[in-house]
Amino acid sequence: MKKRVHILIMTLMLIVACVGCSGSSDNPPPANSLHSASTIPISAMPSFSTPSPTVEDTENQQSKTVNYLINSMTLEEKIGQIFIVAFRKGKSSRPLKVLDNSTKLKIQNFNPGGIILFSENIDTIPQTQKLIRDMQEASKIPMFIAVDEEGGRIARIGNNPKMHSTKIPSAQTIGLADDPELAYEAGRILGAELSALGFNMNFAPVADVNTNPDNPVIGDRSFGSDPYKVGLMVQAMSKGMQEQNVCTVLKHFPGHGDTSYDSHLGQVVINHDIERLRQIELTPFKMGIKAGADGVMTAHIIMPNITGSNLPATLSEEILSGLLRNELKHEKLIITDAMEMKAISNYWSSSKAAVMAFKAGADIILMPESFEEAYNGILKAVKDGEITEERLNQSLQRILALKFERNILANKESSVDPEKVLGRQEHTDIVVKIMQKAEEQNIP
Repeated sequence: MKKRVHILIMTLMLIVACVGCSGSSDNPPPANSLHSASTIPISAMPSFSTPSPTVEDTENQQSKTVNYLINSMTLEEKIGQIFIVAFRKGKSSRPLKVLDNSTKLKIQNFNPGGIILFSENIDTIPQTQKLIRDMQEASKIPMFIAVDEEGGRIARIGNNPKMHSTKIPSAQTIGLADDPELAYEAGRILGAELSALGFNMNFAPVADVNTNPDNPVIGDRSFGSDPYKVGLMVQAMSKGMQEQNVCTVLKHFPGHGDTSYDSHLGQVVINHDIERLRQIELTPFKMGIKAGADGVMTAHIIMPNITGSNLPATLSEEILSGLLRNELKHEKLIITDAMEMKAISNYWSSSKAAVMAFKAGADIILMPESFEEAYNGILKAVKDGEITEERLNQSLQRILALKFERNILANKESSVDPEKVLGRQEHTDIVVKIMQKAEEQNIP
């Protein structure tokens, strides 16, 4: 069995499951319980026979487990949880396909909440499984293991022939098929194949409405130009993935579909007013949020008619806290787009950008140009009182609650063989149906 906090979490779940058996269930946990978890012998764990939990039981268990963990964490461990980082290359500057000592030490020293893998990290099925397993083993708290697997041209796994996974069509093709049930099936396939490998978060689906034919970054990554139809596809695909315990993250809020420049390369300005956003760009996000999407990713686009400033949406309190949290009622994770992108990194240091995004309302900082600098910037901001620990704990509540809900804290390896799941005939048959229906729907 794995050591560290995994044993603590399993014990917590057992204890909480039988809170009705004991009068001491409200006692606070010992302050050092996170760090002493690895010393709890498996044989010492209590065994209880309980009836099937109700929704209320599960919510109570989640709340107690999350609060227990937060109370057990050091400030440094809390700050680590608000980062998802990339390790594309190892110490030798070669693509990181095996966990080396340098990367292992970074995971152990900084305790990131998650890691995103890219094509450089993904070679074969056994290699990918082992890399994910080793990364999780190095972490005190089970991590989000994320990927960009949209289908079409953005598919780190689907576009690697060695993985023999199902090649999900582009969002544009799924949108042309105009069948939410097929979009659901596409999401279910993505979730099943990602989960079999050890991934538990996918930065998809794209909720942008493709209203600009000259858009250099979205295009066929969008389900289409009709906001309501895009929203239906977003809802269906998200449901399919989340049923496989893979977190979905809608992107790129508040809408990257009408841009004519790529924020990977520099600043992007959109001059839409709030009424235009409410009629078009916000519709798919609102529908996805209402259907229970786990997260929303921000866009680094400047919207002066919304914010009254030249700050990108990622750094804007008006957009993240005002529009996304308060108006659209999004209660789960807000995740920034990659902070190494030039629209951010050309204008702010990793430290400054991380602090600004977090203060604006983000829960997770994705891929700062310098992880260490961003981490230390947040740490200093908390110690100086610029960010309160109460605000930090609010994000931790969302992060750990989602890890609980998607069974990530249990850190159990998939019981299915990915060699038999990836690219299976049933999945391929569904893709054929999508392609056929997309073609039939668009015959003049």
